[in-house]
Amino acid sequence: MINRKMKNYYAVHRVLTLRRIGRSCLLILAFLAVRLEVTANGTDTAFFVSVKGNDQSEGSFKKPFLTLERARSAIRQSPVKKVYIRTGTYKQISSFILTDEDSGSSWCGYPGDAPNSAVIDGAGVNDVLLIMGGSNITIDGLTVRNYTSRGIGVHGGLGWKNAAPHFNERTGIARGNTIRNNIVENGEITAPGWDRAGINTQGATPNTHILHNVIRNTTGYGIGVWALQETDNISGTLVKNNVVLNTCTGAKDGAAVYICDRTAASRGILVEENFIRDYGEYENELRGIYLDDWASNITVRANIITGKGTQSLLIHGGSNNAVTGNIIDLGSSGKPCVLNYAAHRGKPMLQNSFSGNIILSGYPEDIAGGAFRKFGDVSEPEIIHNLYYNYSTGIVNTGGLFYMLKDRFPLTGNPRISGWEYKVEGNSIIYDPPVSFRPLQRNWGPPGYRIPREGTPPSCLSPGTNAVYVHAESCDSLRGISKNGIAALGGGDSATSGLLDNIHLGNGFDHIPAMAVSSCDDGDWLCFNNVNIKSGFKTFAARAAVTAASGQVEVRVGSPTGRRVALLHLENTGGYARFREQTAALDLETGKHRLYIVFKGAASIGYFDYFSFY
Repeated sequence: MINRKMKNYYAVHRVLTLRRIGRSCLLILAFLAVRLEVTANGTDTAFFVSVKGNDQSEGSFKKPFLTLERARSAIRQSPVKKVYIRTGTYKQISSFILTDEDSGSSWCGYPGDAPNSAVIDGAGVNDVLLIMGGSNITIDGLTVRNYTSRGIGVHGGLGWKNAAPHFNERTGIARGNTIRNNIVENGEITAPGWDRAGINTQGATPNTHILHNVIRNTTGYGIGVWALQETDNISGTLVKNNVVLNTCTGAKDGAAVYICDRTAASRGILVEENFIRDYGEYENELRGIYLDDWASNITVRANIITGKGTQSLLIHGGSNNAVTGNIIDLGSSGKPCVLNYAAHRGKPMLQNSFSGNIILSGYPEDIAGGAFRKFGDVSEPEIIHNLYYNYSTGIVNTGGLFYMLKDRFPLTGNPRISGWEYKVEGNSIIYDPPVSFRPLQRNWGPPGYRIPREGTPPSCLSPGTNAVYVHAESCDSLRGISKNGIAALGGGDSATSGLLDNIHLGNGFDHIPAMAVSSCDDGDWLCFNNVNIKSGFKTFAARAAVTAASGQVEVRVGSPTGRRVALLHLENTGGYARFREQTAALDLETGKHRLYIVFKGAASIGYFDYFSFY
C-alpha cells in the first residue's frame, strides 16, 4: 500500500517530468522558428519578388527582386527552383511564360502574407501566365486577373492553328504541372470559345492537376481541357475542389468546365468535388460540365452544379464516362435539363452511366420537357438510382423528351439539403441504398475560402408548398397516347390502347410545356395511382391552356366512371400557349387514392400541364 509521502513524491515527479517535456517542445519549436527565419532570409531555398524590390538585388527575403522575369532568369541559373511572390499588384505588359528551362519550379504566394494577396494583373494582355512545354511546374496561391484570352494556361506538343496566341506554337510535352489555390478572375474575352478559359490546358499535357482554385467573373469558360490532335494526351488530368462562379457570360455553346478529347484515347480523367454556379443564360447553349468531341474515360463525381444554363451536363460522342454522386440544381425557371446525351459524327457511345445523383429543382412548370435529352442514334446510357426533389411544387420529371431516355429506377423524396452550400443532414435518405450518396468533403477553393451567397439561389431556399402536384405526362395509365407520331404507348384501357390521336405529349416548342398533354377529347382520361390527399384539402386545380368554347375536367375515384369528387368548368385562356391555373371545389377524404382525370366536352379541349390538390 502506497503511503501519503510516496503519493506526494509521485505527484511532484509527474509535474517535473511534464515540465521537462514542455521545455523540450518549446526548444524544438524555437529551433524550427529560427530555421524558418534563416531559410526565409536567404536564397538557399527560394527567391523572392516584391513590389518594393529591385532587379539588381540578390533576390533574398530582405533584398527581393522587383519582377517575375528577373526571378525566372535567376532560377534558370541556379539550383534553387522556388519563387515566393509577396503581397502587391504586378502589372504585366506581356504574357509571363515558363518553358522547359523552368521545369521543376514553383511560383507561390508567400505563406506569411494574406492568402492570394500577390496579384498578377494582365491589364488586358491575352494570356497572363503560361506554361509552354514545361513540366512539374507549380503555380500556387496567386491571384491572376484581367485577361482577354487565358488567365493561366498550360500547353504541350503540337500547336493548334486556330489557338493563337501561343497555343498555336509547337513545344515539348508539358507533364505533371499543378495549378492550385489560385484565384483567376475578370476575363474579358471578346469572342469566347473552347480555347479561351480562366484556366486552360491544351495538347500533350498529361497529369495536369487543377486543384482548389477559384475561377470567377469571365465572359469565357471557367476551366478548359482539350486534346485535338493524334499526339495530344490529357490522361491523368485532375480537376478537383475548384470553385467556378459566374462564367460564360459572353459565350455560346460552352461550359463552366469543358473537356474535349478528339483522340478518345486519354485515360484516368477525374472531375471531382467542384462547386459550379452560374454559367451563362439558357438561350446560349451553355452547360455546367461539357464532355465534348468523344471525350471518354472520365469520372464526374461529387460536384455541385447549379445555374440558369441550358443543361447541367452534356456528353457529346464519348464512351466509358461515369456521372455519379453529384448534386444538380435545375433552379426555378423549368428550362434546363439535367443531361444532354448527343451523338457525334457516327461514333458509338458505349458504357456511359448516370447514377446516384441528386436532382433538385424549384420550378412550378417543366418547360424543358424532362430531365434527359438524347440526340442521334446511339446506345442509351444507364440512368438509374437518381433521387429527384422539387422544393416548389413537388413536380419532378424523371424521363426525357419524347421518352427517349428515362431513369430506370428513379427515387423521390426530401433529401434534407439546406443553405447556399447545399449542406446535407446526417439522416438524409440520400445516404441509403440504392442512391448511396457519398458525403461531400466541401474543401473548395484556396485555404480559408468561403462560398459567397450571391448569384442564383439554391432551390432549397424556395418557400415550397403543402399542395400535392401530379404532372400530366407522369400519369400511370391513360386512354390513348401519341408522342407526336414518334411512337405509341398503350394505356390502361386495352380496348383503346391502339388509339394514337386522343392524347399526346407536347413537343416543348411554341411556349407549350414540353410534357403537357393535349388533344384531350370527350371521354379521354389520365390515371394517377396513390395520390396522397392530406387533411384539409378542399381544392382541385389544373394548369391549362384552353381555346374551346366549353369543356370540363372531372376527378373520379377508382375508375373513369367512379365517384366524382371534383368538377372543373374550364374557361378560355386565349390560346394554346397561354397557361393559367383554374380551380374547383374538391370533396375527397384524407388518404391515398387512385384518381382519374376525365375530360368532357368537345374535341381538343385544351393543353394540360399539371394538376394539384390542396
